[in-house]
Amino acid sequence: MRRRRVSVSGGNFGMCGRINLRATPAELQEFFDLFREPVWSPRYNLGPMQRMLVVRQKEAGRVADSVQWGLVPVWAKDPKIGSKMINARGETVAEKPSFHSAFKRRRCLIPASGFYEWQQLDGKTKQPWNIVRSDGLPLVFAGLWEQWKNPSGEVLESCTIITTEANQFMAEIHDRMPVILGKECWDAWLDCEGVDPSSLRELLVPCPNDWLMRTAVSTYVNNIRNESPECIQPMAASRQLF
Repeated sequence: MRRRRVSVSGGNFGMCGRINLRATPAELQEFFDLFREPVWSPRYNLGPMQRMLVVRQKEAGRVADSVQWGLVPVWAKDPKIGSKMINARGETVAEKPSFHSAFKRRRCLIPASGFYEWQQLDGKTKQPWNIVRSDGLPLVFAGLWEQWKNPSGEVLESCTIITTEANQFMAEIHDRMPVILGKECWDAWLDCEGVDPSSLRELLVPCPNDWLMRTAVSTYVNNIRNESPECIQPMAASRQLF
């Protein structure tokens, strides 16, 4: 992934660096067959270093909890490093010191109703897009989580989204995209005890083009402080691109 600073007012955006998750706790529990309903309020403009939902396998079953978006490695001296760890490249995730331990032992699913990406139209203009599943179901990203302790023993749980090269659909907007897992892959991805991590590399590839659709939205979403349904409101038909 090309590391780029995330601006609160638009400008430079990472891949994948902004999502929305509008499903209710009951909908999420049913979709993931969770042991219990998660504590969650729908979000329209969720960004790095904020709390996002992750699904993990525990003895009681699948559980969804909120953790910080931006993985903090166990060896980190300063948790602010998480702002640079919002994504992990699928091509190198098994080897990178920041991620290799989590890839072996702490894998998770990260749900999203959609993710935002900004397309460079010219030297001054970037068009934001809301990218969703074409069948209306939530997107499920391949993720990793980590647990970090400060000197006083306080625990911080954090996560990262794994990315891969763009498929043809996404290549018109960006050269990277999140790894999106089909339901048939969830069990293997979450099984950190019985599955050989090397066998999971084949999952870290672009999803089929027809899984996704996109809607042009206004630059209102550029400002991460804006948190309302207006973030996903389609632009007027006369202004739609393509």
